[in-house]
Amino acid sequence: MRYLIAETTWKMMSLSHVHAGNGTLLTRCDQAEEIEEFHRAGAHDLLVCDASLLVQHSSLARLRDIKPDVPICLLARNAASDQTAAWLMAGADAVLPDSAALTEMAARLNAVARRALGVARPVLECGPLLLDLELRRARVGEVTLSLSPKLYELLEFLALRPGRLASREELMSHVYGFENEPAPRVFDVYMCNLRSHLASLKGALAIETVRGEGYRLQVTERRGTARPLAA
Repeated sequence: MRYLIAETTWKMMSLSHVHAGNGTLLTRCDQAEEIEEFHRAGAHDLLVCDASLLVQHSSLARLRDIKPDVPICLLARNAASDQTAAWLMAGADAVLPDSAALTEMAARLNAVARRALGVARPVLECGPLLLDLELRRARVGEVTLSLSPKLYELLEFLALRPGRLASREELMSHVYGFENEPAPRVFDVYMCNLRSHLASLKGALAIETVRGEGYRLQVTERRGTARPLAA
């Protein structure tokens, strides 16, 4: 998954460091004025910022209107219960005290992002394939697939969006964010390599290409019919 984090305080920078260490893809901005711009331009699974910025530089309502489906989490210092309730009613999905331990914050943010995509637990079942969203591992039975970080991200993105086509541009934006994207041929190589890894499942799981539209993950049921991946 990819998070947009506004690194405007030391606490936010430390939180980014924890998520980066866990392998989470991050889009970082260090200017409060950039939050809305980055939120509008990028594709993110979660937005995290300091609650004080909403008073000084941005509006929670505007952030919510830009991407209604993207959860917004705030870090707040000594917030009164009435203020916390007001933020939640205005559109925040969670308000975390910045006095909490970083590991607890990271776990809470992961849970919010995961559940916004309809996934209750950190292990996602895709037919015979299990994706551990916390450890960022894909395995079949006791065998762990040897996926590079980018291949894992492509597989996770498709698995978290059951039955939905993802365009090439959407997948590239997720993996690279605002970095310089590689040539289209590089993406084709990634998809070919990912398909090679899934080939070991003997047709139980495959990436379908819909010409001119995009890609989606399919699980083949035992009776031999194919259906879009279900959560």
